[in-house]
Amino acid sequence: MNVRAAEVPRPARSIQSYIDETPIWSDGTPLLAVPMTAMQWRIWTLAAAGKFFEGLVVFMTGVAMPLISEEFELTRAQHGVVGAASLFGILIGAVGLGGLADHFGRKTMFIVEMIVFMIFLVLLVASPSYLWLAVFLFGLGVALGCDYPTAQLIISESIPSTARGRLVLAAFGFQALGALTGTIVGYLVLVNIP
Repeated sequence: MNVRAAEVPRPARSIQSYIDETPIWSDGTPLLAVPMTAMQWRIWTLAAAGKFFEGLVVFMTGVAMPLISEEFELTRAQHGVVGAASLFGILIGAVGLGGLADHFGRKTMFIVEMIVFMIFLVLLVASPSYLWLAVFLFGLGVALGCDYPTAQLIISESIPSTARGRLVLAAFGFQALGALTGTIVGYLVLVNIP
C-alpha cells in the first residue's frame, strides 16, 4: 500500500521552532544565527524600559528624600515608610500579580502594568500629603513588581534562543542604568535647587 507524502501527518511545530528557524540564502546556505526582527527589538526595548524605570524610581526617591522630607515635614518613621513604600510595592507586585500574566496573557498584563505605572506616576507628582505620597509610591512599586516576571517572560518567549540569555541579562542591566540616571538627576536637582 502506497501512502502519499501529502497524507502523512506532519508533527506540530512549536512557536519557538518558528522563532529559532534559521533563514536560508537562495543558494541553500543557512545563516549562522537567527537575526532579530524590528518587532523583537521593540519588545526587548519595552521590557528593558520597565527595568530602567524601576532603578530610576527607587534611587531617585532616595536621592530626593531631603526635598521630600522638607516638603512634607516627615518624622523619622515617615522617612522610613516613604523610602520603603516602592520596594514593598515591588515585592507585592512581583509575588501577587506576576502570575496574572499566565491567566490574562503576557501582552495584556504588560500593557496594564505600564498604564498603572503612568497613572501612579502622575498621582505621585501631585501628592498632597505624606500619606498619599506613600500610597502612590506603593502603587508605583506594584506596577514595577508586576513587570519583573512579565518582562522576563516576554523576552524569553519572543527572542531567538541563541540571543535570549544575553538579552534577558541586558534588560536587567537597565535597572542599574536607571539607578545611575536617577542618582544623577537627583544630584543635579539638589545642586541647582538647594
